[in-house]
Amino acid sequence: MSTRRRFLQSAAAMGLAAPAAPAARKSSTAARSIYDELGVKTLINGQGVVTFYSCTLMPPEVHRAMERASEHYVEIVELQRAVGARLAKFVDYEAAMVCSGSAACIAQATAGCIAGMDPDKIYRLPDTEGMKNEVIITGRSPWDRGIALTGAKLVIVRSLQELESAINEKTAMMECAYGESAVPLKEAIAICKQRGVPFMLDGAATCPPFERLKTLASFGADLFCVSGGKGLQGPQCSGLLFGRKDLIEAALHNGSPFEGSICRPMKVGKEEIVGALAAVEWSSKRDYAADCRVWEARLGVIAKAMNAIPGVEAEIYYRKMGNEVPHLAVRWDEEAFGLTKEQCIEALRTGEPHIEVYNGMGRELVRRRDPQPKQARRRGDANYVISITSNTLQPGDEKRVAQRLQEILKPASARARKA
Repeated sequence: MSTRRRFLQSAAAMGLAAPAAPAARKSSTAARSIYDELGVKTLINGQGVVTFYSCTLMPPEVHRAMERASEHYVEIVELQRAVGARLAKFVDYEAAMVCSGSAACIAQATAGCIAGMDPDKIYRLPDTEGMKNEVIITGRSPWDRGIALTGAKLVIVRSLQELESAINEKTAMMECAYGESAVPLKEAIAICKQRGVPFMLDGAATCPPFERLKTLASFGADLFCVSGGKGLQGPQCSGLLFGRKDLIEAALHNGSPFEGSICRPMKVGKEEIVGALAAVEWSSKRDYAADCRVWEARLGVIAKAMNAIPGVEAEIYYRKMGNEVPHLAVRWDEEAFGLTKEQCIEALRTGEPHIEVYNGMGRELVRRRDPQPKQARRRGDANYVISITSNTLQPGDEKRVAQRLQEILKPASARARKA
């Protein structure tokens, strides 16, 4: 993996204020926020664009588009087709639509591949008797629930040979996540095309940079999706499904606004549909390199503070694929410090302000089948005890995070030196 390690020490030493974010938090010290009124604590999000912590903040352009969309009635299917036609042009695909998230994209794509646009079949789901109802995957994941809820039977393959053998007259679709497939992606897509099996590629957290949309499209999958509410900074309840026109139409008919469809509860409104398009248009104009300089400057402030603590190391790195923004790896000897990453994270979470950082153990999972070993690290990430994601930090957050980490790590460092 090509990683950049920058500390921006000279800038931090000069007291450089971090540049303003492209989409800064809209708040005022003079007015109470809606969350103050509700008694809900806001937090500093150093974990990244994850659903558990409300994903992202939308730029003013998206807010305005959603407000304009809310001012009129519209026929949802007509809107979906019009917005989908514009979205499809960004990646030179036949068609697209907006769903209520990437997981909904997977579910609606699956339902469409099983039932097509046959009203009788659509209404029968999840009863798939007599239909093509097998979906090939390359391993279990939290996201295969979106496939199974349609009534599909999951068929796991671990090699191209197993894939060839698994395809039969009941195969409705193959699905896998970008960067996590147990089989070579291009070869798997080619086999599916030869055998007439639609291939669904999940690229939920692939952006930024925006160009990764075209990377996903370049594989030639029959369908692929990304989140509208993560790196694209659109409405959190939005996902973009691209694909062949016939499959997009089928996916649309298996969801809202069509009553009786299995994905009808995954409703996406006119505001989210228009907001998702606005987010894509806004993201397409972003200067990724300039954004990274802003984000690195913020992390540089934290890195300087951490590297000043004996026994603590901090360095900036980039992930190889998916959420390709600057991250800060922070390391210390947990045994020598008498401080585990879990204890540090809990102190950040329960302190003032509430701060979330990445620790390699997702809180979103209902149950982890195989607990992650203590030293296991996410593939593609630098080795770390905790990691801080840059693109969800807002101006000034870096100073507050640095201060809280100093308050937690300095005493532990002192104890380690005395031992």
